[in-house]
Amino acid sequence: MSINHSSNSDSDNKTVQLESGGLVSQDYLDHAKSTFLEAQSQDDFLAACGKPLRKSVRINCIKSSVEDFKQWANNYGWSVTPIPWCETGFWIDYDEQSFSMALGNCPEHIQGLFYIQEASSMLPVEALLHQNTIADPLIVDLAAAPGSKTTQLASILDNRGTILANELSASRLKGLHANLVRCGINNTSICHLDAAKFSSFLPEQFDYVLLDAPCGGEGTVRKDINALKDWSLESVNQLAELQKQLIISAYQSLKPGGRMVYSTCTLSPEENQQVAAFLLQQTDAKVVSLKDLFSGAEKSLTNEGYLHVLPHHYDSEGFFVSCFSKPESQSLNNDSTTLKKIYDSPFMPVSQKEYKLVKEFMNQRFSIDMPYKKEQIKQRDNEIWLFPMFNDEINPYIKINRSGIKLFRLYGKKIRITHEFASGLGRLAKQNTYPLTVHGFEEYMQGKAVDCDDKVLAQLKLTDGDILLSFNNSVFACGLLQKNRIKNALPRDMVKDNYQFSSITGTGTAM
Repeated sequence: MSINHSSNSDSDNKTVQLESGGLVSQDYLDHAKSTFLEAQSQDDFLAACGKPLRKSVRINCIKSSVEDFKQWANNYGWSVTPIPWCETGFWIDYDEQSFSMALGNCPEHIQGLFYIQEASSMLPVEALLHQNTIADPLIVDLAAAPGSKTTQLASILDNRGTILANELSASRLKGLHANLVRCGINNTSICHLDAAKFSSFLPEQFDYVLLDAPCGGEGTVRKDINALKDWSLESVNQLAELQKQLIISAYQSLKPGGRMVYSTCTLSPEENQQVAAFLLQQTDAKVVSLKDLFSGAEKSLTNEGYLHVLPHHYDSEGFFVSCFSKPESQSLNNDSTTLKKIYDSPFMPVSQKEYKLVKEFMNQRFSIDMPYKKEQIKQRDNEIWLFPMFNDEINPYIKINRSGIKLFRLYGKKIRITHEFASGLGRLAKQNTYPLTVHGFEEYMQGKAVDCDDKVLAQLKLTDGDILLSFNNSVFACGLLQKNRIKNALPRDMVKDNYQFSSITGTGTAM
């Protein structure tokens, strides 16, 4: 590899040019060598930083399986390599000339069967839930958007327990919610709070706390080739001060006996080991060593038991992961543990009459037995919602922006299903599901009505009214069947006006 030293025309900062064309500040390289990068590893580190990032995906086991993934990956002509720390994660490789569609436009992605996620980004959740023994845990993801780790948590738990996905940035809440809906997740509530103050609302309430903290992003240089161009130690130290506030608040939100993960996608110890050391100095937190998290963890294991993943260790992004437990006997033991009710929800418990109505509708229309307790079904005006298991335990103490999924709209005794019902519960249906062809899937994604095959309607005994739609045996959406035509019910922000799939080779046979 050739390394070119140059000067930035706008400053006196020297840079190192990577194979990718990206520039690395010489100040950063000097800092790395003085803190975490061994001299003999410098060439490997820079070579890895200059390589394109491998594509990686994670299977959403709420809707699919590893076996199913391998089958349609084979149909597409993808080569797949297991990610050692995540049994549902895979690196994928393919010829972009024969498969030219963006991964995000694949039907399987649109249907929520897989999530595009960088491999090392899967580590924090794996560390958090490693050897989990709680059947229905209460978890908070304190910096959740865009949802990669929240959806990973839900997938591992198979929608059990309750996840509170917190995000400070209001502009990112919509994307977070869209990913939860796409992946069929119904055990999650979304809130919009400053994570540094989070524990003042819900102290010592969570079995698991995940803090994937905002950081300098030094580990992302393989997808952002100039991530290290304008690096400064001053900026790193500023972020570290914020991270110290966040990690203390996160720990204060953890139940005695609970587990917490602090992670970043950066590499400097000021934002990683030193923040973890601050937690240990200020609290009774105990380190949970990650040495046995996966085979090969020793490559990135620190003396403390953390994972400090450099890009050349596993041919991935750089990442830092630390794990802690709170002793059973450790508690704040003061007024700060008292929950203060501040919010009255507009949602009411569903009446016995309405519960019976929707339960009978699900069974008669789709042959779905209601899988949730009456206490989880809520009503607001003419809307029927499914709430997460422990939503009532946290809802009075914070304002929740979105909880669970909207199932139905009521018009007197008439019921209309929602897209969220189709994505979240449609896989349970045993009747009134129409299988789309490739052409029908394209039309539906373009927001158009779909003409049905009369023989298929007759064979499946489909009747007019709300209907679920599947593609390649996976239910993902809904529509209104009138005679032999399905009226489109795709949310407008999901419509892809010029969507095409049939031109891609290796699409397999659509059902």
